Amino acid sequence: MLLFSEYDKSLENVYISQPVVDINLGDTNSYLVRFPKFKRVTHIILAFDAENLFLKSKSSYGYFFNLESLLTNLEEKENRGYFVVAVTSNSNRQKQYNPYPRNGQENFATMHIESILENHLPQICSDYDIGVSNLKKIVMGASMGGLMSIKTSILNPSFDNIISLSPAFWFGFPGIIDDLNNLSKQSICNLSVGTKEGDIFGDKVENIFPNEWGLDFSNNNDFYISGVKKIQKELIINNIKTNFVFKEEGQHNETHWNPVLSEFLESI
Repeated sequence: MLLFSEYDKSLENVYISQPVVDINLGDTNSYLVRFPKFKRVTHIILAFDAENLFLKSKSSYGYFFNLESLLTNLEEKENRGYFVVAVTSNSNRQKQYNPYPRNGQENFATMHIESILENHLPQICSDYDIGVSNLKKIVMGASMGGLMSIKTSILNPSFDNIISLSPAFWFGFPGIIDDLNNLSKQSICNLSVGTKEGDIFGDKVENIFPNEWGLDFSNNNDFYISGVKKIQKELIINNIKTNFVFKEEGQHNETHWNPVLSEFLESI
């Protein structure tokens, strides 16, 4: 059973659970819950990398979405109410957040998503008396969390509003391309990439990834762009409604993702 306590004194409507053991990886995750103040709940958001959502002091790399401010502004502007369930990542993130492992490796990410959807999300919604049937359902993530948001919608099509910010496609390429066939035709994918995201690789991509992927290896930035645009192309081929944001000078961090996230959320 999940028990929640105060997340931070500056956020009176955000709570955190005790650590929950992922028995498959021998590591833990915690759940954050955010509820609207003085607003009826109209949307539910399931989010990954919860530590990067609300506070810079708790973020992994010093960047954060400033999500409370973003949601509060939308709630006032659009008369909405956002209930957020978010899951922190851990030191095994590259295994737990990769739904497309290679070489017959165990799919820890799918097991993690199934545990969220089948065990913890229903309990949290019940404890907070949230009836989800009439709510708009959003699943969001960035980088590897962007892969997780797509896979979550495949596993549970009721989360039909997908926000995938700069998905780290190379972890699951080309498996993710094949899996896009399994998205519900009723889903909407909000996808983005920036023009300055290639510095995350640490080496020239031509030295890391196989040329037979058929992507743009001319430089790291163009490689990143070409991979995300390949996802966009396949979504369109599969008749999935897609909103695509190509952000000039966009970098691979929450500060640059924040305005894109705001644009996507406002459209849902």
